[in-house]
Amino acid sequence: MKKKPAFLTLSGRTILEWVNPVADEQLELAADELNRLVLTRFTGRKEPDQTVDVVFEVKADAKGFSVKAAENMLKFTAPTALEIIYAVYDFAEEYLGYTFFEPGVDTLETFGGKIQLKTTGYLIKKRVPDLKVRGFVQEFPFSEDNYVIGDWMVKNKLNYVETWMKYYDHIDQDMIDFYRVRGITIESGHHNFSYLIPAEKYAAEHPEFFAERNGARIKPSSSKTPNALMLSEQLCTTNPALREELVKNLIEYGKKHPEVTNVGLIPNDGFGWCECEECSKFYDKNRKGELYSLAEHVYLAGEIYHDLIMYVCRRLKEEGCTLNVTLCAYINYCYPTENMYLEKGMTVEMANYWRCINHKIDDPDCPVNSRYAKDIEAWTKVKRGGNVVIYEYFMGVNFYISLPMVHTDKIFDEVAFYKKTGVDGIITQFHLPHWSVYGINYYTMANAMYGKKRPAVLKKLWQALFNDDAAEGKRFYAKLDKLVHSAGKCHIPYPYSLFSRTELKDYKAMKRCAEKLCAKLPRDEFRKDLVLWMEYLVRFKTFFDDYNAGKAGIKELKAFQKWAQNKCSKRPVLRMGSFNSYTNKMIQQLEEGKKWVHFGLDWEDAYVIKHHNGILSKDA
Repeated sequence: MKKKPAFLTLSGRTILEWVNPVADEQLELAADELNRLVLTRFTGRKEPDQTVDVVFEVKADAKGFSVKAAENMLKFTAPTALEIIYAVYDFAEEYLGYTFFEPGVDTLETFGGKIQLKTTGYLIKKRVPDLKVRGFVQEFPFSEDNYVIGDWMVKNKLNYVETWMKYYDHIDQDMIDFYRVRGITIESGHHNFSYLIPAEKYAAEHPEFFAERNGARIKPSSSKTPNALMLSEQLCTTNPALREELVKNLIEYGKKHPEVTNVGLIPNDGFGWCECEECSKFYDKNRKGELYSLAEHVYLAGEIYHDLIMYVCRRLKEEGCTLNVTLCAYINYCYPTENMYLEKGMTVEMANYWRCINHKIDDPDCPVNSRYAKDIEAWTKVKRGGNVVIYEYFMGVNFYISLPMVHTDKIFDEVAFYKKTGVDGIITQFHLPHWSVYGINYYTMANAMYGKKRPAVLKKLWQALFNDDAAEGKRFYAKLDKLVHSAGKCHIPYPYSLFSRTELKDYKAMKRCAEKLCAKLPRDEFRKDLVLWMEYLVRFKTFFDDYNAGKAGIKELKAFQKWAQNKCSKRPVLRMGSFNSYTNKMIQQLEEGKKWVHFGLDWEDAYVIKHHNGILSKDA
């Protein structure tokens, strides 16, 4: 007689009992979370009590994390305690009916009371990440929201946050511990020349530390100036005393924050490099950047920046400092120069700035992305123990103004390209106040980087977001993606690129689709957010068309601002601070009698127009 298969049954009164002691902080978290998720899953069920033994086994030589079931037993095995936590959350998603899409919310699918798991073989087998660095770029101060963010990150196996030093200054020990237990490394750095050499400390006594421009030293802005862009305020990076001051300040920073392992040494945003006699030796002013990286109007600064990086990293090692140093590849310093190598303890964050979102990053037919792909490949070839991390903009380039970007499908192919090429990770800018807009990108990015398969991830996502209307929800996003692609072969997601080459009727059609979805489940908050988002796009597109037809101006723009404040300020569809900053700049341009193109920077507006007439042309 054929033996019946054995099952492990989880039901309404499942009691978990840990076979091995759980003393480690991370194993305690794993145990607490597994117990919470099982209890929540079966709340209110009336089945009899049952006991299930749970074994957590940390084996240094294990390949990835695994989950096995046997009769009345669950066994979680992983090489580290952190990966035991990952195994718990993946088990909850794949077998208990959870989806960890929204920060602070454990979405739970409703289905039958019992779960029967086969006890023959693995439930999850030897799961390993495709990329080892997986995370976010935090461009806002730490607050209570970070507990929600850190919780979401560990549930989705993200392990890295890059933030500004000025924000890290205000983090407290409880939050540091919260992130540490969840295996999340916090890099303190970002654009930090002005932090490490603040004008208020050095400008008066050491003006020679700051860039010389047009024959005179700049008068740098205070590092305490709120939201200062400092687009033309770099340092005199060849100055020997300045270099030693950077080394000293980084060492002191490491001593002040012994928990910090990774720091940035990244120029202030933009251009403005020093043109003194010594610094000028690093430039050929006839060798300028390229269109893809917004650097055609400036000479290349890679050699001078990389010379500084190599010097500082060498001196830190000589001083016995163990800090890992991050540099940036960006605008006019995108690729490695001669004799630039990524030694152990060094990481380059390659910023795919103003990338095309209608092509994958390695598409040879895209004139923008194909150049970034070459830069990425160049960086991986100069690794000597260091790391290459991609700095992404899955929230739409340089402004958080909720323009559509559906990257849920492309990300899986891009991760495969990065893994094959030797890239070590991806981090992306993000914000909580636009999660209903870009959360799908963050969720699929996290899953793709840990080797999960596209069909299963997307199926689960649409099911979690739309339940019985999953197919219609999937079609909604497919139509939205089609609208974005209708802008032409290439599209860089700033307003002019999108709105100048798409039709208002298509946005109105998307709003009707969202309203139809919402009508099927009117109390669903996510569906209501989609309706609001589509109305926002209709209004933005309407203003764009009317303005360019000479029928709208400051009055209509202020009315748009007022509508957004009233409707969007309490919903996760728009980051109001960014929207107000952007539209206030528009108002300023109109008041000054200037034509609104983008953000009022002449060089940036020039690129928008050049893109529009060239690579973004529908005929290109």
